[in-house]
Amino acid sequence: MRTRHIEVFNSIYKTGSVTAAAKLLNVSQPSVSKVLAHAEQQLGFRLFERIKMKLVPTPEANILFKHTSVMEDVLTDINQISERLTEFPVDRVRVSCTPSLGIDFLPNAIAEFKGLNPNVNFEISTLHYSYLRNNIKDTSLDLAIAQDQIEDEEIGIIDLKKGAFVILEPLNVNRKKLPFIKLSGNSPIGRKLDKYIEKENLNIQSSITSDNFQMAASLVNNGFGYTILDEYTAKACRSENTKITELDQKLHFNISLMFLKNIPLSIPANSFIEFLAEFKYDF
Repeated sequence: MRTRHIEVFNSIYKTGSVTAAAKLLNVSQPSVSKVLAHAEQQLGFRLFERIKMKLVPTPEANILFKHTSVMEDVLTDINQISERLTEFPVDRVRVSCTPSLGIDFLPNAIAEFKGLNPNVNFEISTLHYSYLRNNIKDTSLDLAIAQDQIEDEEIGIIDLKKGAFVILEPLNVNRKKLPFIKLSGNSPIGRKLDKYIEKENLNIQSSITSDNFQMAASLVNNGFGYTILDEYTAKACRSENTKITELDQKLHFNISLMFLKNIPLSIPANSFIEFLAEFKYDF
């Protein structure tokens, strides 16, 4: 018996008539009669006999119903689960980002998305660049967000936003008299800044190099020196004693979303990607 045969058979068995079964299934009476006739033809025996204007199950139908009633419960469960997966997804979206984007950008994006999709669960973290790519490839992350990423055979890239490098410096102090706090060249954004400093022939000497953008900002907030870093970290970490200054020759970067090309993403993950593409981030 096909699934449709079982649905019609169970409905007639429970209601006792084709008319009532059609109403229960929200279909026409002729369609129910046609499905029943087709089921009986395939089975090779009658399922119901008309007795006193009522369809009475045959002995074979009584035996069959003991099994098809269980099947009906299974089908109902499957339909309910399918509806929940579409309308109320509960799968976790495992997403990570670089520490600088984890201060404000990702938390704000998730908060706004959760307001629209309260049933979506997230597992979030911050990691350095190499770990982000490795964790995407070993499928321990669904999505990762970092600056200036490059697509390869395994990892796909969607550029979400543009950002700019800025100077974070103490107020009312001539920066030329302060030490420069350099960002490590171990990251794509650090290497881009190194090339910029070399290209612009900036005479900058540094006694401190940091691979943590927030730590560099904290040193500036404490009046130790000045630094050049991404605008997201600068605006999130600046204090009342510091100011942000634009570079004379602007330097930009992309905020990139990473995902694994050969693994389909869940409905919530795809919805979050679509949301991020339109997300308006204000400091």
